[in-house]
Amino acid sequence: MAKQELLTMRQVRTIRHDGEAEFVTRGAVIQPDRHSFASRDELDAYLAEVLGGKAEHGGIGGYLSRKGTYVRRSANGIQAVTFGDPLLDAISSAAGTLVVGGKTIDLMAGRPSVNPLRRAGHGVFLDSAPTLKMTGIVHDAERWATDDGSYVEYRIRNGRLGFHAWKDSYLIGWSMGVEISVWDTATNFEAAAITSLEYMSVDAPCQMFGGGVASDYSDNHLDRSDWGVFAQQPERVAGVCQAQWHHRQFADLVTAGDGCLRYKTDTWPTTFPSDWTPIITATNLNGSWTAGSNPTAEISVTRRSFSIDMSAFGRPKATGTIVSSTNITATFPDDRTYTGQLTPRTITWSNGSTWTKVVNTAFDLNGSWSAGSPWIAIIYEGATSLTIDMSDFDRPTAHGSIVNSSTITVTFPDDRTYTGTLQGSQTIRWSNGSTWTKKA
Repeated sequence: MAKQELLTMRQVRTIRHDGEAEFVTRGAVIQPDRHSFASRDELDAYLAEVLGGKAEHGGIGGYLSRKGTYVRRSANGIQAVTFGDPLLDAISSAAGTLVVGGKTIDLMAGRPSVNPLRRAGHGVFLDSAPTLKMTGIVHDAERWATDDGSYVEYRIRNGRLGFHAWKDSYLIGWSMGVEISVWDTATNFEAAAITSLEYMSVDAPCQMFGGGVASDYSDNHLDRSDWGVFAQQPERVAGVCQAQWHHRQFADLVTAGDGCLRYKTDTWPTTFPSDWTPIITATNLNGSWTAGSNPTAEISVTRRSFSIDMSAFGRPKATGTIVSSTNITATFPDDRTYTGQLTPRTITWSNGSTWTKVVNTAFDLNGSWSAGSPWIAIIYEGATSLTIDMSDFDRPTAHGSIVNSSTITVTFPDDRTYTGTLQGSQTIRWSNGSTWTKKA
């Protein structure tokens, strides 16, 4: 296995147009970078460069978001202290120390005991904190929460989806924010969004500061936070967490801090982003399409967008958007943008050409399938092969082949190979006696 590349925090960071620093880590290995500064001014300049920090409230501070988890390792591969906080991990040595003006600061000693609910950066997991209480069942998931409103957790089998607000302080500064994490499962969230605010008394009590949104797709962690070094810390943070996980949508308002109870009556998002919900089209776009010749175009749909693999024609990949149940648009980089009209098994393009769905089985296998439980398997049918997404069951992806128009074989890596017989227009009967039915 190839050795994973060591990156710096700067290499996984983008300063957005609104001034927020966005870190995209997604399993990255980060190496300790600069951690010694001749003065506070030099430290402030470095924080401005790496984290987009600005002078505020007696020190320096800013806002950041992070997509994905990471660990830190030294150049020799030895595990380094990982705070799970891009601020501290950008300015600390492998041992977790910072030097300013010749004085060494142990950032580990300056932090409170590790909060068991802060999971994403440093891998400290705890299945249930003592204050968690089960509050009911939501979308087939157990819902657990703390009394103080800082944490909500959804449980499906071994998997966990957590919404968390935190307010931390340490020797040189502080961090506070809201995060969404998934753990103990390979089933990541399909989409996640955080809308958060801080409340701080400066010119008037409990003024709102730092309102913003962070979003992510197909990942296991998202956060949005406010940070400060030698700067005044807001009294409270609050935010709405929204996530689509196991094809179900979950949302909660979480908060951490003191006083400033106006968050209870402030306006928060009450609906999910519209593009999270797929548009059911007149024909399932996933699969192979032909314009009448042997080469086929392969369409893959993700929510309300899709890509078209044109490699069989020696052409670059096209991308598109689902406009409605019967209308799509697609941009071909080597040509132009066209609209498409959908009817069962056909796409009629605005240039007059027509594509027809290639289905090599008795009926189109592409789509969602159920064995009678709330959970679904998703089949993707190719010209001769099959892929089955079993993530809803916390199982690995299965792969198979088309034997003939009414018979398939599929190997489930955590089980064995089964034969499936296609019956009627919506049923697969497996050789172990189970039956799957296609869902709308």
